[in-house]
Amino acid sequence: MASLTSANSLPRILVLEPDGLVRGTVSSVCRDLRLADVVQTISCAAAARELVDDSLAACILSLAEGEAAMDLLRRLREGEFACPADMPVALTATTVDGRTAGVLKELRIRRLLLKPFRIRDMVSTVESLLATTAVGQ
Repeated sequence: MASLTSANSLPRILVLEPDGLVRGTVSSVCRDLRLADVVQTISCAAAARELVDDSLAACILSLAEGEAAMDLLRRLREGEFACPADMPVALTATTVDGRTAGVLKELRIRRLLLKPFRIRDMVSTVESLLATTAVGQ
């Protein structure tokens, strides 16, 4: 997996978040802290188009689209995209029931952030996902 394209570049992460304020804040903070280059998407369809990029190091997906988001995650884990099927993934959601939590565990989600979350929690999540990637290299 090519998460770095040059010595000075940052790892690339995909953030699927329909809320523009949240998406923009995550991107700005990651850039300002030099954590990651964020590829922003607003829908599962757009995220699927981005997952053909094998340089993505991690992914943060919103469960706002419900079953479409779960399907995207299943497809990722089944290896349908160019990025690794075991890519570290975190999810954001407003609520998660017990059945969904069990499915998420089976799909090897690294972290679940319940909204509203603090930006420092998102930063910690990004750092954790990228540390996992660095260990696997």
